[in-house]
Amino acid sequence: MAIGSSMIRSENALNAPIAFAQSSATSKAAPNQASNKKPIAAQPKVIAKPITLFWADILEQEPNPQVVTDANLRKSIQATGFPWRVKDKASGIEMLLVPQGKFEMGMSPGDSEALANEKPAHLVTISKPFYLGRTEVTQGQWVKIMKDNPSNFKVQNPREAMVAILMKQGMTKEAALSMTASASIKIDALPVEKVSWEDCQLFCATSGLVLPTEAQWEYACRAGVSAPCYGEVDDIAWNESNSNGETSHVAQKEANPLGFYDMIGNLWEWTSDVYVPGFYTICKDGVIDPRATAMKSTPEAIRYVVRGSSWGRNASTCRATVRAGIVGTEQNRFFGFRVARDPLQQESQRNN
Repeated sequence: MAIGSSMIRSENALNAPIAFAQSSATSKAAPNQASNKKPIAAQPKVIAKPITLFWADILEQEPNPQVVTDANLRKSIQATGFPWRVKDKASGIEMLLVPQGKFEMGMSPGDSEALANEKPAHLVTISKPFYLGRTEVTQGQWVKIMKDNPSNFKVQNPREAMVAILMKQGMTKEAALSMTASASIKIDALPVEKVSWEDCQLFCATSGLVLPTEAQWEYACRAGVSAPCYGEVDDIAWNESNSNGETSHVAQKEANPLGFYDMIGNLWEWTSDVYVPGFYTICKDGVIDPRATAMKSTPEAIRYVVRGSSWGRNASTCRATVRAGIVGTEQNRFFGFRVARDPLQQESQRNN
């Protein structure tokens, strides 16, 4: 698979020795043919007392049933004891909780578009809940942490940008102009792009956040849906046919069943995993919290997994399982990212 003229290297280009950080599960995966939507996780024991987070402001403790419409999925979120919707204090990024559970990773049942690196499908266990950015990291959030904006596509007139967003949502121009008249309104609409994997590491080191693993990314993207997409492509994803040749404001397409926007389309998203040809074959008997890492190589020789496709790719690539390997120093207007967080990571570090 290629992204532009030189963004994807052949599988033979990766010569670095690889260490596989993954554990075997007890049973082999069985493809889910029964239903397109099913609970994302088995029901854990309910925790009655909510858990507080020192690093985040709580926006909503309980999952909104208009967003998370599956009752079993809401129960899984509630049972963790963590608040559903939070705002990271350091970065201002809104994050949603993803509960622990199991899912079929890789080629979706009956997907004729699946490529070799999406096979075989295999059972993955996500052993702990985690938070994930509700949208791709925006330019405003990036600037807050990094103090610059590397993006190719920038909002030149913030007020006009907000007016355009409100009008797309059905508001009249007069009402939109009135609402955005206050000088205190902050516009933060476009995702940051032209960021390399290494750039993302600097952002994460400064903010205390991390890139999701590839497995976490797909688990959150699928949100209990076994089909290649969680909705009709043009309803959920900015792609070559509808993007007008540029990135689009975050959260303008339909969200997935967990409430995440633009998981598919708009920008390819960096993950923390090294791209390893044949890694899915290694995982075929089932794995727990899989992650591929590399050792003893220069950064230029290592490729990292990007997910979700972008505004510059055709609709056939806008699927939950599409994956590619990109050199970690690559900066391009097709690449962005979203962040993740272990809910208790810094609490544990602070108490030691």
